[in-house]
Amino acid sequence: MNNSYMATQETKKQADDSTVSLTNKCSNCTHCGIAITDRDKSVFNNDGDAFCCWGCETVNKILKKGNFSLINKPSASLPEYDFLDTKSFLQDYSAGIDNNKSMRFFVEGIQCTACLWIIDQIPEWVPQVENVHLNMSQNTLLISLKEPGYFGKVASVLSALGYKAYPIKSLDEAKYFQKKENHQQLMKLGVAAACAGNIMLFSFSLYSGLKGQMAVLFGYLNLAFFLPVLLYCAQPFYRSLWRSLKTGRPSIDLPIVVAVIIGFVLSLFNLIQGNDDFYFDSLSTLIFLLLASRYLLSRTQQTFINSSYMQTFLDSQICHRWNNKSNDYDKVPARNLNVDDKVLIKEGERVPSDGIVLNEWVNINPSILTGESLPQKLFKDSSIYAGTQVVAGYAKILVKHTAGNSRIGQILKKVEEQIYNKTPLISLTDKAAQYFSIFILVAGALFFSFYINIDPTEAIKRTLALIILACPCALAFATPLTQSLSLKKAARKGYLIKNAESLEKLNYVKNAFFDKTGTLTQGHFEFLSWKSPLFAESDNYIPDQETLNAIYSIEVYSQHPIARTLVKHLEEKCIKKLPVHSLREIPGSGISGIIDNDNYKIVSALPDGNDKDDTDIISSLVSIYKNGKLIVYACLGDRLHSDAKETIAHINSMGIKTHILSGDKSIPVSSVAKKLHIANEQFSSNLIPERKNDIIKNFPDSLMVGDGANDSLAMSSDTVSIAVQGSVETCLVAADIYVTRKGVSPVKDLILLSKNTFRVIKRNLVFSFIYNFAGGVAALLGYISPFTAAILMPASSIIVLSSSALGTRFLRRFNKINFSLNN
Repeated sequence: MNNSYMATQETKKQADDSTVSLTNKCSNCTHCGIAITDRDKSVFNNDGDAFCCWGCETVNKILKKGNFSLINKPSASLPEYDFLDTKSFLQDYSAGIDNNKSMRFFVEGIQCTACLWIIDQIPEWVPQVENVHLNMSQNTLLISLKEPGYFGKVASVLSALGYKAYPIKSLDEAKYFQKKENHQQLMKLGVAAACAGNIMLFSFSLYSGLKGQMAVLFGYLNLAFFLPVLLYCAQPFYRSLWRSLKTGRPSIDLPIVVAVIIGFVLSLFNLIQGNDDFYFDSLSTLIFLLLASRYLLSRTQQTFINSSYMQTFLDSQICHRWNNKSNDYDKVPARNLNVDDKVLIKEGERVPSDGIVLNEWVNINPSILTGESLPQKLFKDSSIYAGTQVVAGYAKILVKHTAGNSRIGQILKKVEEQIYNKTPLISLTDKAAQYFSIFILVAGALFFSFYINIDPTEAIKRTLALIILACPCALAFATPLTQSLSLKKAARKGYLIKNAESLEKLNYVKNAFFDKTGTLTQGHFEFLSWKSPLFAESDNYIPDQETLNAIYSIEVYSQHPIARTLVKHLEEKCIKKLPVHSLREIPGSGISGIIDNDNYKIVSALPDGNDKDDTDIISSLVSIYKNGKLIVYACLGDRLHSDAKETIAHINSMGIKTHILSGDKSIPVSSVAKKLHIANEQFSSNLIPERKNDIIKNFPDSLMVGDGANDSLAMSSDTVSIAVQGSVETCLVAADIYVTRKGVSPVKDLILLSKNTFRVIKRNLVFSFIYNFAGGVAALLGYISPFTAAILMPASSIIVLSSSALGTRFLRRFNKINFSLNN
């Protein structure tokens, strides 16, 4: 017993000594490299490595299991990437977005959403990485680092994962690398086609009954032609599977690789044994068709969704550039403009780049940058910005910054980095595809173990046909492609969507909240109409010229906004200004004066809300008296957008409740609600921003439509929000979507775009389910051979991709009328 006690004490002493040794071993966190200031709070693993927190220790443990030797050492990087962190290189290639230390890379080897998931984990593996944004349509990756951080370390991590990263200065440079990668894909596709074609020729002879030495020779020739397919053409599938296995994640390429390897081993074994059961033709056809379908997907992405927001909004505009040789203006796309070019912008056109005004003056609409729709007059040598619109005269400008480097270009670049991020739906279908892969392998294994006792040859053929046929590639690829195509359609129409998730959320909206002023209405206080006190119906009523002259002559002396509005309306209608005597302001009410011995009094009255016009929203009513007798009313206020009534009716027909939240008085808000057939309980007036926010919080799955600046608090509480006025920079801070078109019909368009996008996604998912279920059953029953399965599987992917590109009738017509910034 004493010996046992002494042994226990000795063990305890050794443990204490070990702990002391561990605490003295390291002063920096092994994972993130941060200095450990409080050693009592540090964490140590069994190897004596010190960590600043349990999170770093846990991530380090996971990564060690994944064998990421480079990731486990924060300062480790491959020597070939050291140049990325040199001062001269950073000056040329640093992206500098939001004042972060950022760099953009073209990443070779991006294939599917599994790649997106793997790269999204980099901030977890490398703590110095602030965030990463992968644009799958362009294969570009934006990396932002914390201080101190090293791009060489991140590039080394990408290399360890099997990706080749090339630093680029701009998105235009990505096109060179994209062409290079396309060439590599075509090389593999060409080799696979040639080999598969030759294998089919030899196999045809074997299927036709060829026997003897020639049959043996043809079998070995099939093997010889299959080896390049196995070792070279199928490399993308091996790499994709290896990356997923490294991160402990299922891969959609797992069934493909398993089928190819098992089929090859069985074919080689049968060839050596002198049997006739070869699968070289099936497997080579499978790999060729898979490569073809994925190349088609890649080219579809590049063709339909590769262009940036700059190309959609500005770069596609046709400009008039001065040609010194011909002494005339040439028509060129905005993307071809260079610094110091002289450009002519005609009335109604958008300015394609930042520059200096060369002519004497020009009137522009700066609303896209400032949110102010009132025309602004610029004079010679003034700065003029891309995206603004010439509304009067013309502009000759000297280009100082092209579209990509312009003020609005920088704003759009920030949005671009986030637009194609993975959404919850893509994550769900991606995860379903991964686990479906595992399910197919398990089902195949169970069937094989059961059927091998009945017919071993058929067990092999049917299991192989099942694994080949039931591939979830279409399920994984179609959803992100469909969403990306819809985002691009929206951009072409002038709808700037911050990210794909915003489009996804629109499909689930149940309540739509609209601001009144500037959203449902035009937002301009103006003269609307005259109204006779003698007739209930007084449409198109106009007072006599004497009365108009008197009103103008008196109101011209007042500085009140109502008076200024009346004066502006009457300026061109009055023949002469009459002399006014005894002019007197009536505090809080109006003004009075005597003209030609007639006493006129012009005072405010309360509007009754019974305005007959479908668009007039009377917020102020002015009573005009002559010698104590009421002779006419002047109606002032705002007007509904011409598309408001139809849009609200359409939204209601989709089962979405429409509401009005306004800070305006109750009478004009009630008038708007009445004209739009919105129930009394569904509008509120006299609301401060905080109260709007409180109301919206009570409605899940809601949409807020309003001003990106004034309604920013309410927009932050909504499921999704749309800004229909204000500057693009301000709006995109608070809102999820910014529209460049006036009116509210874009709200209807965007909701329909979301619903039709999901209709296509559902159609694809239903097809995938029916195809996999029916095909799987047919394969297990022996109706489908491995060769037939090899043809059907890629064919199903092409069908789903075609379905995504074709869309619905609404999606095909969405861009027939192009409401871009050029309009």
